[in-house]
Amino acid sequence: MSNPFAMSMPVSAERTARGLTRLQLFMMSFGSIVGVGWITILGQWLSLAGPGGSVVALLMGAGAVLLVATNYASLARNDLFARGGEIGAVAASLGPRAAFIVTLALCLATISIVAFEAVSAGWIAVTIFPALEGAPLYRVFGRDVHAGTLAIALAGTAIVAILNLRPIVKMARAQNIIVFVKLGVTSVFILAGVMAGKASNLLPLLPAATDGQPIYTGIATLVATMPLWFAGFHVVAILSNERADSVRLTDVGWVMRVAIVAACMFYVCVVLAASYVVPWQTLIAAPLPAATAFRNGLSSATFANLVLISGLLGICSAWIACFAASVRVLNQLRKQLSGRAAEPRSATMFITTLAVILALAGRAALVPIVNVAALCFGLVYFLVSLAAWRHAATLRQRCVAGLGAGVAGSMSAYTLISAVAETGWMAPEFGIVVLAVVAGTFLWMMRSKSPAYAS
Repeated sequence: MSNPFAMSMPVSAERTARGLTRLQLFMMSFGSIVGVGWITILGQWLSLAGPGGSVVALLMGAGAVLLVATNYASLARNDLFARGGEIGAVAASLGPRAAFIVTLALCLATISIVAFEAVSAGWIAVTIFPALEGAPLYRVFGRDVHAGTLAIALAGTAIVAILNLRPIVKMARAQNIIVFVKLGVTSVFILAGVMAGKASNLLPLLPAATDGQPIYTGIATLVATMPLWFAGFHVVAILSNERADSVRLTDVGWVMRVAIVAACMFYVCVVLAASYVVPWQTLIAAPLPAATAFRNGLSSATFANLVLISGLLGICSAWIACFAASVRVLNQLRKQLSGRAAEPRSATMFITTLAVILALAGRAALVPIVNVAALCFGLVYFLVSLAAWRHAATLRQRCVAGLGAGVAGSMSAYTLISAVAETGWMAPEFGIVVLAVVAGTFLWMMRSKSPAYAS
C-alpha cells in the first residue's frame, strides 16, 4: 500500500543534484514573506507604536516566529519532512486526522494568498499607471471593480500558472531574479531617503498615550499581528523534497530562520527610512504610506513609483512561491482522498480557477483573504509545534515547542476575534471558517472510505 502522506510532485522535480539549492530555497521563503503588505500597513504600524515601537514589535514578532521555525527545523533534522513536508511530519507524530487538517488549512491558505497577490497586482499596477484602470464593471461591498485592474489580476494569474508548469528549478531561477531586483530597487529608495531625510522626523519614537492607555498597549497589539507578516517561511518545508543532494536536512531549518531574520531587517529598514524622510505622523492616514513618504519627502514621483515597483516585485515573488506550494499541497489532498496524486496540469488549472473566482471580488476581498490565510497558517504552525513536542528529546526542545504552539494559537485566536469584533458574527472570515469545517468534515468522511487508508 502506498503511503498517502508521501508528497506528490512531478517526476522532473524529484530530488537530484539539479534540485533546489540553498539560495533558491531561501529566495522562495524570503520572497513569500516580503510581499506587498508593508506598503499598505505601514500607517497602521506607525499609528499603534510609532517608528520606535514598530521596530520593537518587529523584533519581538520575528523572535516569536523563530520559535515556530525552530520547531520546523527540529522536524527537518529528524527527516520527517521527507514523508511529505509538514503534512508528513504531522502525520507521523499526531496521526492522519491532524495531517488532514494541516493539508486542508494549507490548501485554503495558499490558494487565498494566490488570489490576494492577483488583486494586489492589479491595485499596485494601476497606481503606477492610472490609465490602465479602465471602466468600472460592478461593485462588491461598496467598492468598484474596474476592467483594467481585473484584467491585470487575471493575466498575472495565468502567467504564474504557466510558469508553474515549468520545472521547479527554472521557476526558482526566475524567483531569484525577481527577489534580487526587488532588493536592488528597495536599496535605492531607502538610501535616497536616508540621504535626504533628517533624524528629527523620527521623533517622538513612540506615539503619545491616548484615552488613558499605556504606550506599550499599541506595541503589544502590533506584536500580536506580527506572525502574519512573517508567514510564508514554511514554503521551504513543502519544497524540501525537491532540494539538491548537496542541501542537508539541517540546511532546511537554517534557510527558514535566515529568511525570517532577513525579512525582519527589510521591514525595519522600510519603517525607519519612511519615517526618516518625512515626519511619521503625516503617514498614518495615507492610503499607501510608504509611497507617500518618498513622494512628499523627496518631492519625486519617481521614488514613490520605485516603492510601488518594489511592492509589485514582492507580489510576483510571493505569487510564484505560494502557487508552487499550493499545487503540491493540493496534490497531497487528492492523494489523501483517493490514494492517487493529481496531475500537475489539473492541479494548476483548479488553483487558477479558484484564485480567479476569489479575485473577481476585487479589493473588497483583500482583508478577509488575509485574515483567513492568517487563521490557517496559525493552525498549521500550532499542529507542527505539537508534532515537534512529540519528538522533543530535551527540556529546552519541549519549551521551544510549547512556546511555538502558544504563538501560533494566539495568532489564530487574535485574527478571528479581531474580525468578529470589527464586523460581528457575519464577518466573512467567520463564514469561511464555518464552511471550511463543514467541507472538511464531509471530505474526511469520504476520505475514510478511501482504499489508501484501508490498512
